Amino acid sequence: MKNLYDVIIIGLGVMGTAALWRAVSKATRVLGIEASGPTHSYGSSQGESRIFRRAYWEGAKYLPLLNHADLLWNELERLTQRQLIFRTGGLFVGHGSSRIIAGSIKTAKEGKIEHEVWSGERVKQAFPSFDLKNEMTAVFEPGAYALSACDARLGMLNEAIRTGAVAQFGDRVVSLENHRLGVKVLTLSGHTYIAKSTIITTGPWITNRFIPSVGNFLEPRQVPIFWFKPKKHYESAFSLEKFPVFLYELKDGSILYGAPSISKAEPGIKIGFHNRQQLTSSPNWNNQPVKQAYSDEISKTIETLFSGLDPQPIKAKNCFYTVSPDESFLIGKIQSLNSSYFASACSGHGFKFAPAIGDALANLATGQRPEVSLSAFSPDRFGSTSPR
Repeated sequence: MKNLYDVIIIGLGVMGTAALWRAVSKATRVLGIEASGPTHSYGSSQGESRIFRRAYWEGAKYLPLLNHADLLWNELERLTQRQLIFRTGGLFVGHGSSRIIAGSIKTAKEGKIEHEVWSGERVKQAFPSFDLKNEMTAVFEPGAYALSACDARLGMLNEAIRTGAVAQFGDRVVSLENHRLGVKVLTLSGHTYIAKSTIITTGPWITNRFIPSVGNFLEPRQVPIFWFKPKKHYESAFSLEKFPVFLYELKDGSILYGAPSISKAEPGIKIGFHNRQQLTSSPNWNNQPVKQAYSDEISKTIETLFSGLDPQPIKAKNCFYTVSPDESFLIGKIQSLNSSYFASACSGHGFKFAPAIGDALANLATGQRPEVSLSAFSPDRFGSTSPR
């Protein structure tokens, strides 16, 4: 059958693209379908940079996926023969009892990850761009890095197509039905495909037609990010060579994150709140202007923490999170469809895991055991109703 595929991936954001890349080495005929184009600003995979770290304050349960993802990001960089990884190191700052400090140290020790615990004074010596009080503590992870996000996703897409996958853009899947050979996939343009297995990675749209039952566990949000320009004579302190990727937990529990500019497409230092300034959105995700109150709030924070930056952002835009009740991932089997699997709800920290999750989904779809167990991310952990 001409329209019969071993695996069809629906949704080619970073998770779906990773699954496409990994599936093509495990199956003969692989198809990816994306409602938009190869690059667009409607989902969570847009932008130039992401942070990769393994001293993960969120918990050691993520370590197996992080270790596998690290191997695959490095493999992708070798395959594409272009720089995707910028080895800046990672600095995680907070008061001694903060979640970030305690969690980062705990995971680093459990995972035997190279790290150092620094005083505020030691941070200022190594990275003078940070205005830290001496009572602050930091964990420095030399192996943390910035990822070239857009280039990495397109690199996976190119590798998948180069090695035999097919990608269909600008066509939306409107229905999935069980078929004697697997699953029948119907698109808006009228195409019908048959898949032995399907992988669904459509972010918040996953509840629209495919898995309504997980709707209780997904909440789309818009979250602003900002870019700041170094003041005159401070440019070198914020250069790629001297400014690490970072997390900074404030006294009130707010978590700030940031990365140096790794691309001409990003005009300055990228900084945003991870767990503040979030607006509940809808899966339509019309990108609204960032509220002035949010810009004013982060400007005050920048004045306190980074005196070498102009506190007025030179650019601001909303990014998108799909958040689960415990801010972890939802990955599992679709019970109502033959041999079908899904991943969603990256909760704002999933990009770094993409090649490992994509590889695990590709293994499941081709009847192989994943390299890393996904049991910790099953939606079964919530029972039948959302705890929110």
